[in-house]
Amino acid sequence: GEPCPCDRPKKIPDMCEVNILMKYMEAAVKVSPKLLGQWTRAGFHDAGTYDQHVPEGGANGCLMNEPLMLLQHENFFLDGPIAVLKAIKELWHDHPETCIDVSSADIIQFAIFFATTRQKYTPGLDYEKWKTLLTAFEWGRPDETECLTDWTWNLPGFEFGKGGYGGLPYHDPLRCQASGQEIKEKMMGRNGFSQSEATVLIGAHTIGEFRGTFPGHFNPWVYNGRDNYTPEGPMFDNEFFRYIIHEPIESNVFDFSSNFQPFETDFSTWFRDDDFNGTPLNHLDTDVVLAFPPHPAGAYPDYSVDSSAFSVDNDLFLKAFFAALDKMSKLGVTVPLFPATPDCSCGEIDES
Repeated sequence: GEPCPCDRPKKIPDMCEVNILMKYMEAAVKVSPKLLGQWTRAGFHDAGTYDQHVPEGGANGCLMNEPLMLLQHENFFLDGPIAVLKAIKELWHDHPETCIDVSSADIIQFAIFFATTRQKYTPGLDYEKWKTLLTAFEWGRPDETECLTDWTWNLPGFEFGKGGYGGLPYHDPLRCQASGQEIKEKMMGRNGFSQSEATVLIGAHTIGEFRGTFPGHFNPWVYNGRDNYTPEGPMFDNEFFRYIIHEPIESNVFDFSSNFQPFETDFSTWFRDDDFNGTPLNHLDTDVVLAFPPHPAGAYPDYSVDSSAFSVDNDLFLKAFFAALDKMSKLGVTVPLFPATPDCSCGEIDES
């Protein structure tokens, strides 16, 4: 048909336009399901640059708009999935039935919402998930025009152990203390998350795999988080918490430091379970610390309380995760956001 008249491109898309975006995203993940975990990482790595005390960073599109951001160590291997997302954005804007000027910040945060919503319960896009994606996400984040790579320092690190962290030598069991304090300082102190919110967001490691973090060890965190776990990709559920709470033999940091089963290999800043149902699994120190009460007592929050609750109740995990994700997707955003408008400016929603 004829292209829609487009004199004033909109910052807030209508539902027909969001539906077109979802079709592009669905086509991409059908071909490459690894994008689901990668877009999940990207969503946090854009928003998690926020420091409420300055303020600086946040869900501002810098991960897509500033090439130097992708050269930072925390963002290695996100260049591919961000390039795909940028291409989708351009196709969406050029579509004859759209009239939009949607920010990169919005696209990145919609991508993590799309990935985690699509993969929960039975992986794949069904009618109820489609309706949620169409109506629940809020649009209108502005893009930052002056991005600074130093903002990546607000993300939880995984190499802070080199030479010590906070004056602590990096050896057991003090390495768990460093990791627990890292989450407290970055996610709670700078990002502004509660203890429970920080814990549940790390649970997004359920889907996806280590890629650029430790080259040569491209493995998932959990068995059902593999890119090809189902024909529709990985499963997004509470398996991350079930694994870290119920698989370790020991129940406290001190004993775990000398008997770190189920992990066979200790890489000094992360652990590997060499063979879980035929699949190697990788866990960062900042994952493992969520499993145990703090050592010494009071050195950092007791993340294990929330981890234990999430490990036995998938519905509780999902409810808490999507509430925390909504908060995360708005870090640093100071303008009002709005859902997609129901009245389509060009045509009708194609539900096929």
